[in-house]
Amino acid sequence: MTELRVGVVGGTRLPGNVRTFLENVRRLLTDAGHDLNCDLLIREGCGEDVDGYTPVDPGLSETERAIGTLRTLTQVVTTYANEQEPDLLWQVTKFPLHGCATTIAGRRTGTPVLTRFAGDNFNEFRFSEGVSAVKAFALNNLFGRVPVHGSERVIVLGPHGRSEIKRRNDDIPVTEIPQPVDREKFSPVPAERERELARELGFPDEERIFLTVGRLTERKGMRTLVETAEELYGCGEPFRWYVIGDGPMRPELAATHGVEPLGRVDFVAMPDYYRAADLVVHPSLIEGLPNVLLEAAACGTPTVARNVGDSATAASASFEDDAELADLLTGEHDPATLGERFNPDRLREAYADALVETAGKK
Repeated sequence: MTELRVGVVGGTRLPGNVRTFLENVRRLLTDAGHDLNCDLLIREGCGEDVDGYTPVDPGLSETERAIGTLRTLTQVVTTYANEQEPDLLWQVTKFPLHGCATTIAGRRTGTPVLTRFAGDNFNEFRFSEGVSAVKAFALNNLFGRVPVHGSERVIVLGPHGRSEIKRRNDDIPVTEIPQPVDREKFSPVPAERERELARELGFPDEERIFLTVGRLTERKGMRTLVETAEELYGCGEPFRWYVIGDGPMRPELAATHGVEPLGRVDFVAMPDYYRAADLVVHPSLIEGLPNVLLEAAACGTPTVARNVGDSATAASASFEDDAELADLLTGEHDPATLGERFNPDRLREAYADALVETAGKK
């Protein structure tokens, strides 16, 4: 049995998907045969309820500018590593900024660094214009070079992530490990129960039910959703398209034929929404490997996603062009299969090996 102390860099706040990732991974690693003590470096009040982690606030504070965040985070992670002497540092969110800070801190203190590349950060600048595009490029593509060249190992979620890292540093060890799904929470139910859930949620019986989950912005594909819904409505297709999430496009979605924005929904209720839907649609313009697709597949619900990042590896069907989506939504699809790649035993071994092998670089 290997005993490890892991400094997990959370930063000033944890996005919901990262919180879910951390809890699912910790649950997996409970039976990995290693004694893992995980500190979560997070601002006070932001991480006390993440199961399996000891929250540590080394003096983190919110700053408005990226360079200020980089400076502060580098300093506090360096101080933590010097004082607590963890076996490794693990960056889990905000790859360019947190990855850069964590890598610098690791180099300063002789602490191995495990980096997690979970999005499509190197291409984010393409969705901005003018000065915003320049800033996005500098943040992601310049700061992002530091963890790619300076950390001991990078975890990616799929083939696209591997390609993006290897294009920038072919020599760095890359481990392909998708995020785990809580199979107890997200699981299929009999067809009769699916119909009961649909009635309980107020879904109509006579219309096909589509479900989209995400922030209500153009980047998350909501313009595509609006245009596709109007196309289906114009063709006389019977459907109801429910959208879970919040954001600036909510009024426009509410004014679209057949679309009903539900706002935010308690995470505990999400499995029932997946089970009650006929099809989960993920039109986001930029992604890594969305939890939405994995959770829907685990519930036995078919999915359609834009072919970006590693989305197509976990979807029933994918599309490249917006014009393809309406036809896909009128077709029949089987649920995506979460096969050996997502097998909990394989994931447990892969995450444990990545942590132990990275710590061995010390």
